[in-house]
Amino acid sequence: MTSEIVKFRSIDELKSLSLSITNELISSTPKIPKLLGHQVSLIEIFTHESRKLERLGYCDFELALVSFDISVALYKFCEKAVTVETKEFLDDIKVTLQNKKSKYEHMMEVFSNSPKANESNKIDGSVDPLLARFNNLKSPSPQEMEDGSQISHTKSISIEAYKYREFINPSELYTLLFLQTYSSKSILLIDFRTRKEYNYNHINHSEIVNIEPEWVNSLSGTLKEFHNVVDQDLEARLEMLLPSEQYKRFLKRFNYDLVVIYNFRYGPNIEEDRFMSLKSLLINGDSNGIAVQCPFQKLIDIITYKNKYISSKLKRHPCILAGGVKTWYDMFGDKYITKTNTTQVLARPEASLSRGGSDSSIPRQKNAKTLEDSINPERSSSPYLKNFGDYLSTAKSKNTPISNTFSPSTLMAATTSNINSNTSTSIQNSNRFRSSSLEGSFINNDKLSSSPPRQQKPKLKSSPSRRESNASVSNLSHTLSNSLSPSKSSLSSEIPFTSKNNNAVKFLEQYTTGLTNLGNSCYMNCILQCLGATPQLTNFFFPNISSSSLPSTASLQSYRQHINVNNKLGTKGILTTNFANLLMNMFSNVGKYFTPTSFKKVVGSLSPGQQFATFDQQDCIEFLNFILDGLHEDLNQMLISDPEEKRTILELTPEQEKTREFLPVRLASTIEWERYLKLNFSIIVDFFQGQYLSQLKCLECGLTSTTYNAFLILSLPIPEKLGSLKDVSLHDCLEGFVTTELLDDNNKWHCPSCKKFTKLTKKITITRLPNVLIIHFKRFKINSNGYFNKLDTFIKYPVNDVLDLTSYWPDVGTSVNDNLKSNEKISKEKERQILSTLPARNQQPPFRYKLYGVANHYGNLTTGHYTSYVYKQSDSKKTRDWCYFDDAKVTYNCKESQVLNRNAYCLFYQRI
Repeated sequence: MTSEIVKFRSIDELKSLSLSITNELISSTPKIPKLLGHQVSLIEIFTHESRKLERLGYCDFELALVSFDISVALYKFCEKAVTVETKEFLDDIKVTLQNKKSKYEHMMEVFSNSPKANESNKIDGSVDPLLARFNNLKSPSPQEMEDGSQISHTKSISIEAYKYREFINPSELYTLLFLQTYSSKSILLIDFRTRKEYNYNHINHSEIVNIEPEWVNSLSGTLKEFHNVVDQDLEARLEMLLPSEQYKRFLKRFNYDLVVIYNFRYGPNIEEDRFMSLKSLLINGDSNGIAVQCPFQKLIDIITYKNKYISSKLKRHPCILAGGVKTWYDMFGDKYITKTNTTQVLARPEASLSRGGSDSSIPRQKNAKTLEDSINPERSSSPYLKNFGDYLSTAKSKNTPISNTFSPSTLMAATTSNINSNTSTSIQNSNRFRSSSLEGSFINNDKLSSSPPRQQKPKLKSSPSRRESNASVSNLSHTLSNSLSPSKSSLSSEIPFTSKNNNAVKFLEQYTTGLTNLGNSCYMNCILQCLGATPQLTNFFFPNISSSSLPSTASLQSYRQHINVNNKLGTKGILTTNFANLLMNMFSNVGKYFTPTSFKKVVGSLSPGQQFATFDQQDCIEFLNFILDGLHEDLNQMLISDPEEKRTILELTPEQEKTREFLPVRLASTIEWERYLKLNFSIIVDFFQGQYLSQLKCLECGLTSTTYNAFLILSLPIPEKLGSLKDVSLHDCLEGFVTTELLDDNNKWHCPSCKKFTKLTKKITITRLPNVLIIHFKRFKINSNGYFNKLDTFIKYPVNDVLDLTSYWPDVGTSVNDNLKSNEKISKEKERQILSTLPARNQQPPFRYKLYGVANHYGNLTTGHYTSYVYKQSDSKKTRDWCYFDDAKVTYNCKESQVLNRNAYCLFYQRI
């Protein structure tokens, strides 16, 4: 990659350019209404670029400044010819321009400090059209370059220039991919079309990922809160949908020097520079080239701005390929276009092929075999049930077809006729369910003990073939049932975990070992102390241990049988093994301290972008998410690796989504949890994960859309209260989490019924509560200047008292839709009957919790310090109770008033 300095036009040149374009716009149409429309488009462009400057520190300065200057000039022209009809609109534009003037001045100041050049032929692509065409003639055509001998004759392009531009021309991309002296693997292409179109033709480049528009759009239509969506939400979706090699490329997107996105033909005229193109687009009323209105905007927002971890940020803002794959094909022909071998493509259900598709495609080659030609008719429908209606409709006969249609009356009929039927035959023989759960999901095996023990046992028996296919699940359940029997822990006599050895129980509840700070590693130490005091984890790894008898090598290997080395998202057990070794070292240094050098090195090497490899300050919540996610993937007993099979579990049709608006919450929650377990089951899921529903409701037509999402950590907002004497409690934070929220302005939803963006409400309801409840307070918020502020609000939370969350759990009869008619509702009696046939999985009230760990944060985001309070059992020799862990230093017998502190950042609760 070159290190050329990116140069820009001078201020005088930009002013002259603005005046020229303004005059041409006015001469093309002096009508005020159309000129007002131009101003709106130009202000949108300026706003788009100014937001980029705020978020990234750079933008297309030239385009933004020119757009604002033209808009101001057009306003002054329109002001002289204002009419009664246009005055109000023109006044609004005046106010908007005044409000944005400070941003314009700031952008001008930043731009003034950038390098300038007086030449009209710039490396940033702002070239004179005639000169650009002449330069293209001097360069050898792609068809002439067979041995690379002409590389030295082609001008090198600086990738750095493209962070100041929205578009890249095909000839420029060609130069970057095939004529530069550095590796083409530094460029990642994202083909933003349906898989059908991608398989038929796409740019011939090894580093490419195909992302369907529907997958991105469904994040706002499925998660129902696009403003809260982060890149890991998209990663989770793509994990189920992309081929493994493409998924790996997407995970490493931040390693590429440039990301280029394209579809079939979107983008401006490639023979014009971006200013002449802007003028033409405005005059012709065409948005095909105005980046702020591009079809990739959601995808760009997610991968550029909505990063859960700083380490996943892209090196540069993505570029859009002008003219898409069509213009690329027109310029370079068949040689630089390829197609996927359809015989190797896994067939998709026809219903999926019909959604989000397009007829736009490069003309077929003769005798070309299309994706549809390779579809196996037997795979044209999903092999998995996708809602409760489907489950009931197939209860009696394996030959009953699955219907994607829905009506409340058919659901009621199915419910009534099938409520008491034995469903084992149809489920087993038609292979409608694959289980990743402890019980085998609807399967009862005498050798399997349901986990946890309080859970109701399923009533169906598995066939020998199913027992063999679920061997690894059976082994997991059998081992857990032997090693995790009911506990007599002081925290709870009902907690479904412990060892048979009472000495082991006492030791695991009493040991105290400090951890050395390895240069800002306090974020890691505070979390490890809390996880090390979590009985579900310690008893799983060490079923037999005591202060006088450390476990044998054989007993240390017991957890290894649960490691899924075939899970590509896991670490092949590296993280899990090192976590167990860390706990073992802590057990071996009771009353002293241990230096976790090896563990930190392993965590650093495995973390995304090696985020935790440095000695920089990090967020302990990010570390906690990383550890729990890593343990889950290592121990995930999911048996389905085929991306197409995953897709059939993950995706829902509109009719199936509609079903969830009619089902009671408890039923829908249970069904969605069973679907989730088809792909995710581990000790982490079973003990740590809960679920909440998120519902959007259009305020114009009343349409609702509801989804059910699993969570590991319950992140709660901190409400603002007037007056310095007002206390904020944990209850207040929980109420803020579940309070109905009005979404307006930039958060509007495109209602599928109204066919427009409308005001809406968003409501969250906790639908499943875990055995280990981790609560995180959102103490860091972004202010208007784009910086993080910390909220030091004192929050009252129960320390030694019980936290009762039963009231937050929806009981039988709870509905997400208040507008249901009587014939659309399932009675409470029938709902209870249905629920009695489904696995309860610990979802029986009451839901009462005791605190056992608190992670604290002092200071701000960059110069803070983390510590933790952890509850430890006392004995006749030593009073421990609440212990304060400040890295290697341990303080015993702390008061409740110390544990309840304004620096609490993360709470660990155990269900009792």
